[in-house]
Amino acid sequence: MLRNDGYIHVEAIIKIDTMNPYQIMGIIAFCTIVFAGVVSLLIMQGMHILLAFLVVYLFAVWCMLGMQRRARDSYDAGDDLRSRRSEQEFLTNRLRSCDFQGSGRPGSHRVEQLRV
Repeated sequence: MLRNDGYIHVEAIIKIDTMNPYQIMGIIAFCTIVFAGVVSLLIMQGMHILLAFLVVYLFAVWCMLGMQRRARDSYDAGDDLRSRRSEQEFLTNRLRSCDFQGSGRPGSHRVEQLRV
């Protein structure tokens, strides 16, 4: 779109699929019901109520931290793979200094990388 300042401005509308507020409230309600059910089960087994709350809460926090760690590791692994691939492409197309000395054609002795 051309504006008065002479520059072309591009406006992009990005639609991101978001969750419906009712879905979010449903998930929260479901998690609350599961939490209360597990605490009730532990209390019926004879565990003290505060200890039951603490055990279930700490278990939920431990699970969430594990999921965060796995997500971070998964993201880092993809990032490492991308950087490793670009590094291999750079090294594959690189010329050595001796390529310019002996033969008249540079690039006759290209460095090839083996995939590991």
